[in-house]
Amino acid sequence: MNVLILGGDLRYLEIIDGLSCKYNVDVVGYKNKELNRKIKNIDINNVKINKYDIIIFPVNGVMENNMIKCDFNDNNIKVDDNFLVNSKKNVLIFSGISTPSLDKLLKLSNRKCEFMMNDLDVVEQNAIVEGIIADVINNTDKTINNSDILVFGYGNVGTVLVDYLYKLGANVNVGIIEEYDKKKLDSFKIKNFYSNNLFDLICSLNESDVIINTVPSSVIDDLFIRYIKKDCYVLDISSYPHGINRDVLNKYFIKNKLYLGIPGKVAPKTSGKILCKKINNFIGDF
Repeated sequence: MNVLILGGDLRYLEIIDGLSCKYNVDVVGYKNKELNRKIKNIDINNVKINKYDIIIFPVNGVMENNMIKCDFNDNNIKVDDNFLVNSKKNVLIFSGISTPSLDKLLKLSNRKCEFMMNDLDVVEQNAIVEGIIADVINNTDKTINNSDILVFGYGNVGTVLVDYLYKLGANVNVGIIEEYDKKKLDSFKIKNFYSNNLFDLICSLNESDVIINTVPSSVIDDLFIRYIKKDCYVLDISSYPHGINRDVLNKYFIKNKLYLGIPGKVAPKTSGKILCKKINNFIGDF
């Protein structure tokens, strides 16, 4: 089988090594990285897309304007809207997450994609939550235990994160929009509120020592940022377009950080092997 790997970070070196043992692997965006001789490093303009049985996009998908992040290249690469149109009809496509640009490529080509970060096992094993907790500890002067921590979102990452924080003794509060999330959190006796309830939102912002956002869309209107405590730490781990306006946070001198690609920073080898295993398992089941 022929595999095309587009861009990526340190995790993808493990994927390349793992897949090249069994398959023919071509990579794009690795100009500055010496790879195994079996690996063919090609230019994006020379890609013959109908050759490949497997196409792997970066964990963070395809960015705005069809840009693909390449940590081992002088520049990121760009693909056109019809990039996948002539791919094999039964091609296996992988990405970490869904993004508007990737969704557009898939829609125009009528192709499907396996989003690896939708797998709860991958999230649990992939050092994301460990990286978040380490960052919070390093950027605050209070212990996790007994801190008031507000988490926006209860998807795969939010679910695992809230569970970890709760077990560490944090006073966790979760901003949600779905009724089934409320039922689940209520069953665990974890405090939660509907984030479109402005009164509850303001109260929660005003009480929190740490705010962590996992939702890739606006969760706090700019006007409400003024209700955040001045000594609060705000951490946004969501993909573009992110959830909290950092310019407004800076205006109010609120300490904050946009922290993306956490596993690739804190445990790239481990998380790369986990992603490679996920890909191999899916290929085996196909």
